[in-house]
Amino acid sequence: EPTVRAELMEQVPHIAMFCQENRPSIPYAFSKYLLPIVVRYLADQNNQVRKTSQAALLVLLEQELIERYDVETKVCPVLIDLTAPDSNDDVKTEAVAIMCKMASMVGKDITERLVLPRFCEMCCDCRMFHVRKVCAANFGDICSVVGQQATEEMLLPRFFQLCSDNVWGVRKACAECFMAVSCATSQEVRRTKLSTLFINLISDPSRWVRQAAFQSLGPFISTFANPSSSSQYFKEE
Repeated sequence: EPTVRAELMEQVPHIAMFCQENRPSIPYAFSKYLLPIVVRYLADQNNQVRKTSQAALLVLLEQELIERYDVETKVCPVLIDLTAPDSNDDVKTEAVAIMCKMASMVGKDITERLVLPRFCEMCCDCRMFHVRKVCAANFGDICSVVGQQATEEMLLPRFFQLCSDNVWGVRKACAECFMAVSCATSQEVRRTKLSTLFINLISDPSRWVRQAAFQSLGPFISTFANPSSSSQYFKEE
């Protein structure tokens, strides 16, 4: 019964906290019994069960209740499988969103090794614009986690593609996260590459894209400020 599975997922973070507090007596209970259920339900046929398992997973990561080893060996491999080309469309879109949200929680190393290659593939998913839209919406967050080198070498070519996507919603999502992407690049890249790209968005045929770009204009300009000379800097909370 799906409602039973969904209700179970809502209780998992509480049980995990109990396991953590009583770790000496039940050291492997969460890793061995509960976590496999959470990741299995990420691909459940019922939408509500998937949603509650996704929420539970994010809470577990946020509260640091999942060991790093388990993130690498039990969570990431399942998400990679769920974003495979032959995966169910809804499940794939949801899994991409989870990968993006968990990046800041698991840190640079795991994100760069295990998440980034699949994320780059998803940015070029020619069949599903929903997947590309999720990637575009979370692009800045991924850039801020992996840092300047990976952003400029691996992510920027994909960002250029997304900014010229044939679906206006994808281009609008790019405009909205433009400042965050700019923060992860060098001053030279901002000046020579991102400025031209931003002008294209401001001149976009879609008024929704243009509107989003104009709203990002001030934040984007602020990334050009030199803190040493202007006494100003932009800081992400």
